[in-house]
Amino acid sequence: MLNVPSSAFPAPASQQRVALAGRSKVPLKPGRSLMDWIRLTKSGKDLAGLKGRLVEVTEEELAKHNTKDDCWICIRGLVYNVTPYMEYHPGGEDELMKAAGADGTDLFDQVTAAKWYPRFFRKLF
Repeated sequence: MLNVPSSAFPAPASQQRVALAGRSKVPLKPGRSLMDWIRLTKSGKDLAGLKGRLVEVTEEELAKHNTKDDCWICIRGLVYNVTPYMEYHPGGEDELMKAAGADGTDLFDQVTAAKWYPRFFRKLF
């Protein structure tokens, strides 16, 4: 006889069920998975749009980049161009837009593990 999981699997209070209930992921378009994003970042394309230059960004300049087509976010004093990442973000564009053109450090800390997330963006400052 096959070992078929019961309807109580995972257990009602298990971490597997709790994690799924609190998720806010959105369906991504085909070709927009995490692996697709990693491939794109390794492709050598200029995702930041700065041709490898570092620029100093003022609060006024940051505030100008607040649309889905031109979105920069500051996290812990570093500015990231998240425009190319919009379609790849597991929480969807709306989540990134909450911090568009502003300091999103507090929002970022509420949502994700800050140790690994920034590596997916291209640093501007």
